[in-house]
Amino acid sequence: MLPSHPDQQGGQSDVPPFSGELSVDEELKLSHENFKQTIDDFFLDKNITPLSQLKATPAFPTPHVLAQFASKVYTDYKRRETDAQYETRLALPDGWKLLTTASNSSKANGYFGAAYWHPEHQQVVIAHRGTKLTNSGAVLTDVVGVMFKDHVSQMGSASNFAHKVVEVLREVNTINGVCFQTFFTGHSLGGWLAQITTFTAKYVKIEGNTFLINGRFRKSYHTHTVVFDSPGCKDMLSQMTDEFNIRLDGRSIDIEHLDITSYLSAPNRINTCNKHVGTVYRIFPDLSDMSCLTNNSELYNIQAHDMDTILKAFDPETGQVSKDNQGKIKIKVVIDWPIIAGLLCLKYKRYFKWAKHFKNYHADITEETFCHKNYRPIRYQTETYDEREIGLSVFCQQERRFLEGYLWLCQAPNCKPMELLCAMENKQAQEEAAKILQNS
Repeated sequence: MLPSHPDQQGGQSDVPPFSGELSVDEELKLSHENFKQTIDDFFLDKNITPLSQLKATPAFPTPHVLAQFASKVYTDYKRRETDAQYETRLALPDGWKLLTTASNSSKANGYFGAAYWHPEHQQVVIAHRGTKLTNSGAVLTDVVGVMFKDHVSQMGSASNFAHKVVEVLREVNTINGVCFQTFFTGHSLGGWLAQITTFTAKYVKIEGNTFLINGRFRKSYHTHTVVFDSPGCKDMLSQMTDEFNIRLDGRSIDIEHLDITSYLSAPNRINTCNKHVGTVYRIFPDLSDMSCLTNNSELYNIQAHDMDTILKAFDPETGQVSKDNQGKIKIKVVIDWPIIAGLLCLKYKRYFKWAKHFKNYHADITEETFCHKNYRPIRYQTETYDEREIGLSVFCQQERRFLEGYLWLCQAPNCKPMELLCAMENKQAQEEAAKILQNS
């Protein structure tokens, strides 16, 4: 039964926008149901202040760290293995711990995800697993969800899991004053699910067993999402926006406000399935043995899309994308990307034929491209990456308004920026915050 809400006109009830297709997964199982207690126990005797919070939270986890989580979530439990044993076998990055996993083992679903946390840095990462060919539910999700853009049960499972974690973090913030940064990640189908949960964590709430629009957009939960070789999620997010949108009072959803970053390998059958959203980067994994694959498109797709191959494109020391022999970072900003057109994959086949002719699946568009007699317009364009730039989507709407107001006030005559931070009631914290803002 759907929850009712009193109508202001008196007596009647109405239902806010909801999705009849996206459903709460009542069979979702957590490996550690009471993971909130684990967090509470850690902060039990700690005095959290604005200054300690400011110093405890470093920069975001690097792409290399998040890529590791996107890879490690493919690891299955061994029979009768405990969470502690599973965590040890995963060999997580320094300081990170397993918080809980979530799964639905039914054949029609097959979802698996994991939440990791760094207690000292006050950060949580939720990783969603991609496709395993032995998992019929994941394959079904690929076909029905990714290719045909229809709702599938894994969407509800992933959103339900994310909601459980986010609600616990809200409680921890209220009780202990600890504000966690939250990140979603995943590879392939897992990256697609990560983008779905970015949307639901920000704009959707659960009441009973129903997903409803969260009308408090300004206080919505903002997550940071980094995905690897996703099949593209823009069409599904646009469809969900239409389902949940409040169309008449100015509170419309804009998916461009979602903080989503995608790292794409060489164009392949997976990352060309759908349109992408957010900031999209083209990386250049080592495909040095590509010459032996040029006559076999399926082998090419497997290698270009493989998460282990993609993980090696990131430097473990810097945490960022690796550099070439000339010291230039091997990354491009994607302006346009080839997309499969229908079941016949005509545009993809055209790209593959073009790339095969040049024997270069990492090729940029050049003048030589247009001289190829079989050339047809290829939707593939990149530009130089500037590591000094950062998208505004990393900030939630409240943070954006604060930064805009802060910068505006700083330009006003006789303005003293330190006075703008007096609400922190701690001079050292004010100084630390001022330094950060000056570098923004």
